Amino acid sequence: MISRVNMVIVGVHTVMTNGGVIGSVGLNMVTLAQKHSVPVVVLTGSPKLCPMHPNPEDFLNKRRSPSELLDFGEFSDQMDSSTGDGAPLIHAVNTEFDYVPPELVSLFIIDIGAHKPSFMYLLY
Repeated sequence: MISRVNMVIVGVHTVMTNGGVIGSVGLNMVTLAQKHSVPVVVLTGSPKLCPMHPNPEDFLNKRRSPSELLDFGEFSDQMDSSTGDGAPLIHAVNTEFDYVPPELVSLFIIDIGAHKPSFMYLLY
């Protein structure tokens, strides 16, 4: 369905110097619309500009409790018979942020104007 969309407009948590962004989980999947020639526009304010060069591992390693996503009581009857310790057969990872590379962003609209990702370093 994404190829039928005219434009994707998103907000982000942080904009890095290379034009990459840190946003909510799932943002990377949404911005893959760029691969279908759908423009991805990021709306943000200048206080969210971060003067650091991105190290995605710093943001992707921050985890939240999987219980926010799943009620493990639903899976209590699906135990792992190979271990025999009663551990459920489910492994859930709940990351807090997604890193989106600058290649997936078409345009930034900031309170001081519109900019391409390749020129974001000039704002710092």
